[in-house]
Amino acid sequence: MARTKVLGALCGALVIISTVAAPHAAADPCRWIAHDLPLPTNSEWARTSGSSENNRFIVGEAEVGSDVGQSGLLWDNGVLTRLPSAGSSSIGVRPKDVNDDGVVVGRQVFYGQQRSLAFRWQGGSFELLPTPAGHSSRAEGINNLGDVVGEVWHEDDPEVRDVVVWPRTGSTTSLSSYIAVGISDAGKYAHLSQTSGFVNDLATGQQVELPGAKRPMVLDNDRLFYATAAGLEERALTGELVATWDSGTWSWGRTSSGHVVFGAINRAATLWQWGIHYSVDSAKQPVVSENYYGDVTDEGALIGVYHDARGGSHPARWFWCG
Repeated sequence: MARTKVLGALCGALVIISTVAAPHAAADPCRWIAHDLPLPTNSEWARTSGSSENNRFIVGEAEVGSDVGQSGLLWDNGVLTRLPSAGSSSIGVRPKDVNDDGVVVGRQVFYGQQRSLAFRWQGGSFELLPTPAGHSSRAEGINNLGDVVGEVWHEDDPEVRDVVVWPRTGSTTSLSSYIAVGISDAGKYAHLSQTSGFVNDLATGQQVELPGAKRPMVLDNDRLFYATAAGLEERALTGELVATWDSGTWSWGRTSSGHVVFGAINRAATLWQWGIHYSVDSAKQPVVSENYYGDVTDEGALIGVYHDARGGSHPARWFWCG
């Protein structure tokens, strides 16, 4: 019996077609084709680490030549900018997120000192975010207003962390937690303790608990995703359960409409729509790992990293049929 399946991005947009064949059928010549994102010359290793909500910008990092520290990377519609060094080849620049204006956040890692400091990068300049003496910090997310969420910890006890919001204007907010996840344009920031998840409202201080939420948890387009025994749960920032995506064990993100979710089932990259799921059919499979970032764009492209036969990593975008 014919049934409706989403087969991907055709001519630049996600489409729905009726077919009696599975996406892998030989009669269907289309599959997901990986297009490498450009890298600096002499890159030994590279990965994606975040993208803007509109997916115009992608950030990542690479090990280049003999430099000890990583080089920060920014792609604007596929065009590469290498973030400037932090003054020494032994200082790593590790971006984590970028907003729709191309403002990048992450951390600078001082390898000789075993220390890291959260940064905001805009218009070619770094701004180190306020961090107490004797502490390290990292930025994990930024919204389109420029508010940044991340973590601060004492260098002698890195397992005990505070989640911190560095607002674009105003005073820093912090609370005892463990892992920062992200922050919405409405100022709601998600974070994880060792046993549960939470959403806090920056304006009111109100907190919503998400019992059982665990790493990896993703905030994308005002929805939170994390794996449970029932599948991949999608929740609104109010804590309301929106959907459970069958068999899902990992999530990267969703389209702004919520019609398509990109994640994984047991480390196999997978797409869901309206309760139907199928594996990503590609000769170069997106790697499912907390070390790599992925997403699905409204234009129907996938973002991620694949490995070559020698184990090398390649940031890429995947397009359906080409």
